[in-house]
Amino acid sequence: MKPPTFRLIVGAVMLSNLLLANAFSVSVSSSHSKKERYLSSTSPCSAAMEHNKNDIDEAAAVSDKQSISSTRRGVLGRTAASLLVGASTLGFEPQRSQAADNLGNAIKGNDEGMVSQPKLASLLKQIPTFAIVDPRGVPYFVVGEDAKLTSYFFLSYGEAKRIMNVAISSSDKAIKETKKEIKAKNGGLTKEDEEEIGINPWTNARITSVPLDLAVSLASKGKLAGAYFRLAPSESDIKDALNLDGSDDLPEGRVPLFYVEGMTISEGVEPLYFQKEQLELEWQRQKKIQQLGDKDNTELPNVKVTELFATLTEMVRPGGTDEELKMLQFVAPADSKSRAEQCRKGEKEPFRLGERLVVL
Repeated sequence: MKPPTFRLIVGAVMLSNLLLANAFSVSVSSSHSKKERYLSSTSPCSAAMEHNKNDIDEAAAVSDKQSISSTRRGVLGRTAASLLVGASTLGFEPQRSQAADNLGNAIKGNDEGMVSQPKLASLLKQIPTFAIVDPRGVPYFVVGEDAKLTSYFFLSYGEAKRIMNVAISSSDKAIKETKKEIKAKNGGLTKEDEEEIGINPWTNARITSVPLDLAVSLASKGKLAGAYFRLAPSESDIKDALNLDGSDDLPEGRVPLFYVEGMTISEGVEPLYFQKEQLELEWQRQKKIQQLGDKDNTELPNVKVTELFATLTEMVRPGGTDEELKMLQFVAPADSKSRAEQCRKGEKEPFRLGERLVVL
């Protein structure tokens, strides 16, 4: 089995740059809200996700806390942007992922691919992703310069935690600098100033877990009530993929997968890993068992890289003939399942569809 070539799907800008430069450059919200309805459209995993369908298609009350004064917008925009200078040297204009479009197109109609939609959903459901939400489970959406709202599903807990910490600390510093400027200009800080500045909207942020089948379904829907959901691999996994492929950049929303041709984990199952290091550890473990401790000929062969949405598209594409696609299995990052369990402990509603917390 030869998964889709990674080089064919690499493009303009690394996702990690997008997250730091666009997603979390400004970070204070106020209480303006409006109601919207999420748009209904075909989901790649809808056949096996009836428990999510009503949430996606019928959610009505969307709370957008997104209005701030022009004065505060300018001050905080300048301050927070200066905190992240150097984190990104490339401009970016988000657009819908072509890979997600291809996946959606591949499953239209009644024809089945080599892997059925229910089977694909079952495979993806085993992989946790992580989202930043408020105490009620409402996901955070961030706004880029093009005014597109985006919420992210992170493939690793560590990356979700890193981004959340960046958002909290950047917002704290921006608020502090804003107060300092107002005091210097007016000689003090009034109650009205305090109310206008507001509090750090990320203070009560937490991380919850969402199965990859739902994350892929939402990402493949494209624009929902003026907003987007996207997958976000970790910065280190992006670097590993680009180093292997020799490319410079990865378009936002794309997810690298690592594999070794011919490697299996059980009864012919061919694993696809989200982390290169995890693949290498499994390979070395197998070789030690096979060679009974012989250190010769245990060098890791060339690790190759493909992309999640391109692979899913091939798996469900009608008319496919590669039987080995049926033997693919996605392997969750080493600590993802335990982290997901920790995130869900005590949660009554871990992820709330139909509402959103927008941070400008």
